[in-house]
Amino acid sequence: MSNPAWFARIGTMRSRIALLVTCLCCVALAQQQNDPPSVAARIVNNVLFMSPGDKIGVHLAGAVDGSTLSITESPDPKKANLVLTFKQEKGMMLFTIQNRTKYWLAYEAGIKTPRRDGLYKTSVMPVGPGLSSFESWPYPIDQLALKNFTFSEKLKGKPASK
Repeated sequence: MSNPAWFARIGTMRSRIALLVTCLCCVALAQQQNDPPSVAARIVNNVLFMSPGDKIGVHLAGAVDGSTLSITESPDPKKANLVLTFKQEKGMMLFTIQNRTKYWLAYEAGIKTPRRDGLYKTSVMPVGPGLSSFESWPYPIDQLALKNFTFSEKLKGKPASK
């Protein structure tokens, strides 16, 4: 079937425009359904991924024996036992972690920068009970990955008091 015959079947110009608008609407709806992954998708295999501008509340669960804790996102950051913020400010990347538990918190972190492929380990400090910790980097970071969260009663590596 040739194009003129097909167009003749469609009908008038008004009908063609209506068909075109309908097709475009269907395409737009299909694209809206392919939104970015949900917020919960930031936690994959017990690793929390953050991008600049993120603020997230999470719950950590597990034993206070140095074993890796399970991590889940809190729908309400006010009720979370950890609140994490990652942002860029004045050319610096700033990460804040607020520990609302009664235990020392240790974790590992990796960063992805624009000029390198993959994640690279970066140093972070443990966070005391009821305290916040701040980390900063003097260069852009595309993604921050946090894993191996552990609780302990005392800060590991701290000399015993006499």
